[in-house]
Amino acid sequence: IPVNEKKGLTFAKGLRSILRHDPDKILVGEIRDSETAQIALQSALTGHLVFTTVHANSSFEVINRFIHMGVEPYNLMAALNCIVAQRLVRTLCHCKREVEHSEQELAESGLDIASCKGHVFYEARGCEHCKGTGFLGRQAIIELIEIDDEMRELFIRQEPLSTLKRKASERGTVFLREAALEKVLDGTTTLREANRVTFIEPLHGA
Repeated sequence: IPVNEKKGLTFAKGLRSILRHDPDKILVGEIRDSETAQIALQSALTGHLVFTTVHANSSFEVINRFIHMGVEPYNLMAALNCIVAQRLVRTLCHCKREVEHSEQELAESGLDIASCKGHVFYEARGCEHCKGTGFLGRQAIIELIEIDDEMRELFIRQEPLSTLKRKASERGTVFLREAALEKVLDGTTTLREANRVTFIEPLHGA
């Protein structure tokens, strides 16, 4: 259902209309106000599978966005199954060339200097094929956090972000920054591109 707020058809009204048909699955294009958030949450709590998007810097920030929209943390965690965050990094063209990075650059980017010794990094060069940009297309980097009972308890107890990240990492979550650096190490993109798209988040810091 296309939203048209000028004609009075908001996300919330559209969602209410959809619920009258008792669907099994609901896709809400975006949640950006309290009313839509509450309706989507109640839909999930009453057995509907709800997919939606929220503007946030990371997966964990999604929780704060919902809370700031007036959603009760306990109800939110009862309804939430997983959170996915993604960004796009530019993909290097085949004309890419090797480049050396200083130890300071590697350290500031969060890479382990010892493990990077002898590793080949690339930078953009440019050719006719990529129209001089050095890049050709984009690839997604993805961060997926599965919300199980243990994670729910940590959220409800308002554990520090460092604890949440550590637990997610132990369960196999690859954070956006880590996913971006993997693309750097396998030659898909540049270190500069990874630093442009993501930022260093300490995993075990406060």
